[in-house]
Amino acid sequence: MEYKTTTSQQIKGKRPSVASNRNLEETVIQFVTGVRSRFQDQIASDARGFKKLIIRLVRRQLPPRPGRPNDPQIDAAFRLVQQGRTVKDVLRLQIPGFERLDTYGRYLAEKGLRAAIARRRKRVTS
Repeated sequence: MEYKTTTSQQIKGKRPSVASNRNLEETVIQFVTGVRSRFQDQIASDARGFKKLIIRLVRRQLPPRPGRPNDPQIDAAFRLVQQGRTVKDVLRLQIPGFERLDTYGRYLAEKGLRAAIARRRKRVTS
């Protein structure tokens, strides 16, 4: 099954034509038909969960929504925390001289990283 990519007109931010909207709709219909035929058992057992999974996977493959791009340092910190490292361990790894920071500086760094990890955790689970 072949899917068409976005046109340069869509990438530049101009409104896509009616024809390209129809083309996109036809492509989505083909995709959904293929998914329904291949995964009918999973859809029958948990339709709502399957739909959530499909939407999450499609979102992951499309460009991000407007907003800040992912920070690779926060991505790495999130993975380390998921692997069982403490936030302080991660800060020691990522911030050179973390132990030499004053108490308030260490507090702010820890608070910021905890907040970033919580936002990432919330975004990953939703």
